[in-house]
Amino acid sequence: MLGSLPAYARQVFFQYENRPLAQSPRFSLKALAAGSFTSDYESYVTDQFFIRDRRVSLKARTELLLGKTDVNGVFIGSDGFLCEKFPSPDPARLSLNTAAVKKFAQNAAVPVSFTLIPGSVYLWNDRLPSNAQNADQGEIIKRVYSELECDFDTASVLAAHSSEEIFYLTDHHWTSLGAYYGYTAAAESMGLEPKALGEAFEVLEDFFGTASSACGIEKVGDSVELYVKPSDALRVRFYEDGEWSDGSLYDYSADERKDKYTVFFGGNHPLTVIDTASEGGVLLMIKDSFANAEIPFLCAHFSSIHVIDLRYYKASIADYIAQNGITQVLISYSVANFSTDTNLPALNR
Repeated sequence: MLGSLPAYARQVFFQYENRPLAQSPRFSLKALAAGSFTSDYESYVTDQFFIRDRRVSLKARTELLLGKTDVNGVFIGSDGFLCEKFPSPDPARLSLNTAAVKKFAQNAAVPVSFTLIPGSVYLWNDRLPSNAQNADQGEIIKRVYSELECDFDTASVLAAHSSEEIFYLTDHHWTSLGAYYGYTAAAESMGLEPKALGEAFEVLEDFFGTASSACGIEKVGDSVELYVKPSDALRVRFYEDGEWSDGSLYDYSADERKDKYTVFFGGNHPLTVIDTASEGGVLLMIKDSFANAEIPFLCAHFSSIHVIDLRYYKASIADYIAQNGITQVLISYSVANFSTDTNLPALNR
């Protein structure tokens, strides 16, 4: 019986899908009566079946041999390109999030800039299978921007470099190169002179990202390049669970993990404060995970950068601006996250 598997035979985290696996639920008469034990046990059995890793990759290989162009919601493009589908977003959610940004920008005591970052599903659509059907992210950007006066156009800047490796082949994020081009758009929108790119000082190899995890295909790996070398004077702090802790711009232990994109700050945090020792104002960046790769470039322009992730930060943004000497706000989201995020109305909490 599967429930009697020894602990060493049960997987806790499944690397292919980049998520924790269901564990054996604790039995109780209350849980059984409520039906939760049965459903939890079904999830456990589904997640923990024997040689799961091998079966997932075998399933993907079999579907490819059968000529499928998508596996588990991931399109199989040319030259190793794996791309998650982008369905049409809920118009009500899109309108609600746009209205939240508009209200925040109108009421903020400091200048606010906003941008949407298109994904590879839009800018690399020529690499997708001919039958790939996705919602048009370009039209979504136009719709959102038509309601706002604080926006700037990252999409056009990226489109001008679409022949370059601005996205990962196996992950939904932009690469450090793509993030650099995004940074140039952000800097210019705030009246700053972008710095030159220079050479990467560190490269993490064999990165298989979220799209690879979703479909179980590991054919062509990516590399994560780091361009901004932190100065000795730079200080990074994270605020989580009511406590401050020291952090760093890069978490090099990510090289030992499947998700090497977490090299940037070790992943997402409710609040991050970066004291840069550079001259400039104080930036508040409200963002999703795309911005993690962009923030190092911005460090050259601000004395301090405060980073808030609304998925985890629950206090008032207006109060934070007033209490921390913020001089500029930058709101940066990928189209995919902006279209579905339920936390953006918290901008006006």
